[in-house]
Amino acid sequence: MAEYITDIDRLLGELDSRRADPGTLVSRHAGESTARLFEYLKSIYGRRFIAGQQYLQREELEDVVYLAETGDTPALCGYDLMDMDKEHGDDQVRRAIERAKRTGCIITMCWHWYAPDDMTNMDGCTWSFYHASTSYDHKTSFDILKAVEYGTPEYSFAVSRIDKAAAALREFEREDIPVIFRPLHEANGAWFWWGRRSPETRDAYKKLWYMIFDRLENLHKLTNIIWVWNGQDKDMTVHPNTFDIVGDDIYSGTPDDHSSQKARFEYMESLAHGKMVTLSECGYIPSPAEMRRDGVKWLWWLPWWGQFVYDRDSEGKPVKSEKYMSGSFLRDTFADKSVVTLSRLGDS
Repeated sequence: MAEYITDIDRLLGELDSRRADPGTLVSRHAGESTARLFEYLKSIYGRRFIAGQQYLQREELEDVVYLAETGDTPALCGYDLMDMDKEHGDDQVRRAIERAKRTGCIITMCWHWYAPDDMTNMDGCTWSFYHASTSYDHKTSFDILKAVEYGTPEYSFAVSRIDKAAAALREFEREDIPVIFRPLHEANGAWFWWGRRSPETRDAYKKLWYMIFDRLENLHKLTNIIWVWNGQDKDMTVHPNTFDIVGDDIYSGTPDDHSSQKARFEYMESLAHGKMVTLSECGYIPSPAEMRRDGVKWLWWLPWWGQFVYDRDSEGKPVKSEKYMSGSFLRDTFADKSVVTLSRLGDS
């Protein structure tokens, strides 16, 4: 079997031949369940806001807080493909599938992509998604420029991991579960190895995005993917026929900031080619009332896991974190009829 290599010029030519249509999924292989989810998202966009939550730990203690305060849980549940790159505790793919089958929630997957710090000693070196230029304890000097250069060890590694991601996403497909997929997130910053540090790394990020899209769409022909571009800056934009939704991640440094984040929404909307815009990660949940007042249409919000939702009391039991939301704010938010919680999922 001939080796599959992404011809980016040919891919871009094919993408240019089609008008970017906000009303149609970019995947030409999308199955019925994926199309049905996309139609639902379009039907509520601008009228309702989906409550989401990112999970990591096996216990998923965030739900203890949601149930105790509101009697409900988020409708959109976020997991990560990080486990497949380097051992990191629990199997998030398995848990995501089990949760979707058990509850009927919407699944979104990001990808903290572990890469080796030393390509000549992959088994003996540190693996991380943080770039060597950061202050984190675990980091990698993995070179994105070489990752998109055919014939290098870094390229072979990148392709192998893209195909491994495809295999993980195929597990959802076998269960007829659509996945809102958000690879190469926060690419405008320099903290991840795929992030922007120069014009050259910016261009390499775009090539890597096209390699991921091309292999999942044209080689593996996955039927269950809704694509989220999370580059967060006009310099990092990719072809509009390679994403369905635009995401922005906001961790406000202002205490108790439940504002609508109107300026960021309008900026991301200007890059969206008419497509839906979402708050793909956040610290503070924006107030639905403020979003309505400001005309801000985040499709969903996704607080990060752990301390963003819960703390531990003196006995080690999970209790709501007071740093990011009060109990009254959380109760009022989940009671708001414009908010899609799990119990309201599917309502028009």
